[in-house]
Amino acid sequence: MAVMDSLTVARSLRGSIGMLAMAWLLDESTMRRGAELGLTAEGMGGYAVGRLGVLGDCPIDNVVGAAYFWEPATMTAMVEAGRAAMSPAEGAAVYTQICQEWGAEKLAAMEGVERLGEILEKVVASASPLGAPLFVGWRDMPRPADPGPARTFQLAQVMRELRFSRHAVAIQAAGIGPLEAILSGPAGAWNAKMFGWPEPYPDVTDLVEAREAAEAATDQMHAVDLDVLTDDERADLRDLAKAARAHQG
Repeated sequence: MAVMDSLTVARSLRGSIGMLAMAWLLDESTMRRGAELGLTAEGMGGYAVGRLGVLGDCPIDNVVGAAYFWEPATMTAMVEAGRAAMSPAEGAAVYTQICQEWGAEKLAAMEGVERLGEILEKVVASASPLGAPLFVGWRDMPRPADPGPARTFQLAQVMRELRFSRHAVAIQAAGIGPLEAILSGPAGAWNAKMFGWPEPYPDVTDLVEAREAAEAATDQMHAVDLDVLTDDERADLRDLAKAARAHQG
């Protein structure tokens, strides 16, 4: 078997684990399920007190800082709406339950799902918490005891927050603002609108190379997280993460 280095796997995870765990967060079914569980916040308030509720009952500016790419006033309003409906601890518990339910459904009968969870857990347990508050919050949420689809999917969500945190640090280190980072990315203005940034938008054509360098820096930082794995574990992680993404559909 060829050597499977950490950087190669880190690059691969951007489109596998990243997309696998992103799908549930903004899905309409997640908001509906949240409402069924008592999270009846207006607009995106449920998302704010759910995904970001793992930060605890901290000042809202802490949430704005951790969310990073959201327009600050928009995120502030979202958090206020969410906290009016439910405490951060309650919101985080609701979103954790939804995450587990999503995984139990989407990864049901996936071959190798327990192996994927085992590898993800090894990374999660050893990754540095520095500069990664959302990773830490999600890492510490209770997981199902059964090593099946629900637990594996929750670990994928934790891994997504780990890479997200590494990416936010890389963007900051590159001297690129959050709006400029979004605009110079693949979804551009569409993504900027979703994250609450008002038009008109600045011209960021001169930042494309810098943003690509920041993506490469993200891969480098995330690769360090994967150094805890053996060569075989890294190969399995790459392959099983892709399989999970395909299995999810």
